[in-house]
Amino acid sequence: MKLTATITLIAVFISFITCGQTSNRRTDQSYQIDSGLTDKIEKKVKSFNDVSMGSIDFRIYQNDSLVGETYSMAKSMESVTMSELNGDTAYITGFLGMFAGLGFQITLFKDTCIIRHLAKSDVEIYKLNKSDSPGFGVFVPCRTYNLKLISKPAFKKGEIIEGLIELSSEDYYEVSNGEDSKYRIELTGYFKTQPLASLNDQLNKYEKKK
Repeated sequence: MKLTATITLIAVFISFITCGQTSNRRTDQSYQIDSGLTDKIEKKVKSFNDVSMGSIDFRIYQNDSLVGETYSMAKSMESVTMSELNGDTAYITGFLGMFAGLGFQITLFKDTCIIRHLAKSDVEIYKLNKSDSPGFGVFVPCRTYNLKLISKPAFKKGEIIEGLIELSSEDYYEVSNGEDSKYRIELTGYFKTQPLASLNDQLNKYEKKK
């Protein structure tokens, strides 16, 4: 069961990378180091059956009207945390759902990062721009974001990265019954990765456990 779940998550992670519409506009910014967040983050994350679980709170706006939010709930919603180390770059995805849902993607470099909101469906409904053709998913640039990590990453195999991301996305679109609706999201995510490894290393590790 643990093996199947982990391989499924790796497959989902790959699908996120390959199936989403992505803007060519890059908005690199620096991130902050705040070791004082340790206790707060530890209360929001856990590991279950070798899967890293984080937490997400969000507000969703449809055509500029609030249509859903979790901040008023007593507990944040659990999310899956997936990660990959590729050379000197770390990718971290936090996602509510499995093959459909919402979340965030963090691309970490030495001193900078790129943050995007992620929305994915099992049907072709999402568009970055109103004139685009709908697809299964979108990686949406952010109007603003603030990324805080407990410690500065060394980008080494086996390293664990944990932190807090706050973002406000740009507008994107969802198609329903032939009509376009404009969406945007405000999101707070808490995450702690499994020990960093490449996707090939992760697959090889679990192949050996069969």
